[in-house]
Amino acid sequence: MGFGSYILMQLAPGTAKTAAHAISKIDGVKMAHAVTGPFDVIAFAEVPDLTTLSDLVLSKIQKIKGVQKTQTAVVVAPDVFGHGPKRARLYKRPARPKNRSRRPARDG
Repeated sequence: MGFGSYILMQLAPGTAKTAAHAISKIDGVKMAHAVTGPFDVIAFAEVPDLTTLSDLVLSKIQKIKGVQKTQTAVVVAPDVFGHGPKRARLYKRPARPKNRSRRPARDG
């Protein structure tokens, strides 16, 4: 099981769009967007462990031109709204036989 995290970044003026594009191409980063508010770019990453997360932020993201400050928030309650990976259902309907038609046959 891995870790999901949001990396919030403050950047030098005029660098948010190109930085977000470069950050989105880093392995482990699922998405990165230039945003409004106190942060200029917010990225979401999924990594297998905290050491990989540390390397991602310190060795890769902070090396991108324009990145001045990062703040990382590790996800502690994934899939609260049910948008995550599909999980196996406890009950499954029996499969419909493949040779049966949905419409009843007409005599004719």
